[in-house]
Formats: sequence, C-alpha cells, structure tokens
Amino acid sequence: MQISMDDLELPCWDCKGTGEVESDGGKKVQCDKCSGTGVVLTTLGQTLLAFVKKHLK
Repeated sequence: MQISMDDLELPCWDCKGTGEVESDGGKKVQCDKCSGTGVVLTTLGQTLLAFVKKHLK
C-alpha cells in the first residue's frame, strides 16, 4: 500500500493554503482552521497521526 501526501492532507479551504486570513479589521491573522499551517488533515491523516502519537509515548 502506498500513501501519498494528498491522501494525508489537503490545502485549507478557509485560507486557501496560505495559513493567513483577513480579520474584521482587514489585518492578516493566523488561520484558525489550520493553525497557520495552510493544510488540514484528511481522515487518513488524522488516523495515522493518532497511531504515531500512541506508539511514540
């Protein structure tokens, strides 16, 4: 089984992958949806992350 990055994460739909959104005052602030990373995890990405965290403790 091969897993690509597209299977694990997608560009954030709120900030369009930039990691920043405009606040009400027009100032650029960190995107809350992706925490400024510009990507959001897919279900598979969340599952893999949980597995790794569980076994690295």
